[in-house]
Amino acid sequence: MQPDLRPSPFPTVPMDPDVLDAMLDQAEADLGAGRLDAARQVLEQVLQQDPQQFDALHLLGVIALQRKDFAKGAELIEQALAMDPDVDMAQVNLGAARLEMKQPEKALACFDKAISLAPDYVEAHFGRGCALQAMSQWPQAVQSFAQVLALQPGHVEALASQGAALYGWQHYDEAIVALDKALALQPQHVAALINRGYALSELQRYEEALASYDQVILLKVERPAVYALRGDALLALGRMEYALASFDRALTLQPDQFAVWANRGNALLKLRRLNEAAASFDKALSYQPQHSDVQSNLAGAWREAGRLQEALTLCDRVLQSHPHHAGAWQNKGNALMDQGRLTEAREAFAKASSLQPDNAEARWSQGWVATLQGDWATGLPLLEWRWKKAHIASAKRAFIQPQWDGQADLRGRTILLHAEQGLGDTIQFCRYVTQVAALGARVVLEVQPPLVHLMSSLDGVAQIVAQGQALPAFDTHCPLMSLPMAFKTTPDTVPTVPAYLTADPALVQRMANRLGANVKQRVGLVWSGNAMHRDDHNRSMPLATLLDALPQGPQFYVLQKDIRDSDMATLRARHDVILLEDALQDFDATAALVAQMDVVISVDTSIAHLAGALGKPVWLLLAKMPDWRWLLQRHDTPWYPATRLFRQITAGQWADPLRDVGQALTARAMH
Repeated sequence: MQPDLRPSPFPTVPMDPDVLDAMLDQAEADLGAGRLDAARQVLEQVLQQDPQQFDALHLLGVIALQRKDFAKGAELIEQALAMDPDVDMAQVNLGAARLEMKQPEKALACFDKAISLAPDYVEAHFGRGCALQAMSQWPQAVQSFAQVLALQPGHVEALASQGAALYGWQHYDEAIVALDKALALQPQHVAALINRGYALSELQRYEEALASYDQVILLKVERPAVYALRGDALLALGRMEYALASFDRALTLQPDQFAVWANRGNALLKLRRLNEAAASFDKALSYQPQHSDVQSNLAGAWREAGRLQEALTLCDRVLQSHPHHAGAWQNKGNALMDQGRLTEAREAFAKASSLQPDNAEARWSQGWVATLQGDWATGLPLLEWRWKKAHIASAKRAFIQPQWDGQADLRGRTILLHAEQGLGDTIQFCRYVTQVAALGARVVLEVQPPLVHLMSSLDGVAQIVAQGQALPAFDTHCPLMSLPMAFKTTPDTVPTVPAYLTADPALVQRMANRLGANVKQRVGLVWSGNAMHRDDHNRSMPLATLLDALPQGPQFYVLQKDIRDSDMATLRARHDVILLEDALQDFDATAALVAQMDVVISVDTSIAHLAGALGKPVWLLLAKMPDWRWLLQRHDTPWYPATRLFRQITAGQWADPLRDVGQALTARAMH
């Protein structure tokens, strides 16, 4: 193609200064009013007459920037600066273009040049801070934004950006201060709200972080990252259903988010929706197939679903490439434990602990296996790591008084013994009150409100307080479940008495009158516990499964308060199973009913502990891998002399222990 040699219709001669000024003024007016096309046309007319006109090139570059054509904008502004590099505004605009083009080093040079020309130029200092921030030079960025604020204290963007830089610098408290100042000036500043949520989450102030994210959503800002971060905060707060909804919204807006699929899997895992959790982890791995954390979490999901060998295989695969992955060692230990390979499990937990000395889950798991094996000297101190586990740490009491560890002299001192977990735990470990009192202490016992009256029958208690009530003065304290460690208890030294609690005599008499003469053998039944308990799937069974294994003849009584809908249907069809709902509304009435039983057949719930503490014969149905306190293999327990243990032979299968219970109940009726 031949070059076009026709003369330009606009001769390149200098324009009349007045005409030039008028055209530039018109272009700036159009530009300020957002009439970009009109401004462009005027400026192009100027350049047709004078291709080297600085202001026209510069302003055309600004128009290109506003149209998001950053490369074109930078090219035009550079042409202008080639003629006169000492124009501070043009240097700032070129720096802005370079920032948008992901060239922060070049942008920084532009802003530094502008500052050398105009030391108090606010936007040059602001741009410099943004360039440094893009380069992760956090301290220098913070200083640049501070310079902006020294020149213009109410600069909202500088406050918001300073907060973001402080967050990047991991100065989270200072970041929140800066962001709060920005939000005080502009409450709907989306970036400040989001970064405030980031910083609060890092400080584990998840409720406040959640409030920040919710404010963004109220502004009708539909950003996948906001829903993802909101889900993370809800996950940390244990609100799994809500976290799941947030993750799902994030994925609706942007499906290809690896981290959201991974955290969605974590939420589903907590909800025990195991197949869905595994599918979510698989989806995350489709984006990052070798991600060791997600592979480890998938192994955890498989383990909880009973796919133990697959879980072990995946853990080993992770450990082959990442031998120092503490989470994979932890999950391997869990799977080995479920297989009954306890020595190997203990070694895996020890490896996880050595890799992460502050890993509370690994330390506690070591202790759990050790105590289950009967090595309480090793295990009980390790169980104290429970206070650093996520779902228990929030329950730790912040007393200024020291915790008694069994060493200090208690004579003449007041000790607070306080419940910490379930009702059954309180009933089991309150037996130590008598021993503590025997050391010369005045014992104040704080328990859950439903147990207050029942605990009044306990020897050695000077005062009983319900949780939530004001506490009296005390010198030292100890959680009830730490008392076995304080007394250096072993399986051979458990403080064993036939009964250490007594049901209210008046209620017992009233219940005896209500039930009448004991014509048939009375058998109390507990087949399921709290459905929200993390191990409920292992310990509970349908009522029909239990009843099908029991012989005809005894009179059966329901001893549990919460009954699932499917079990209620079974109850209605059985006339030999009596449900006295009013007797199950509080522990005192339940204790009076338990006192009328000849034997209690129960899974591992608080009622089993209640019956044991009352000295009643208890036949306790245990999962293949029971709680540590029931030890292994033996059919008796040092905790309750009248209790017999019936253990699963195969994990998840109740047929064997239920057969033995049925035979024992038949034999009992014959004596």
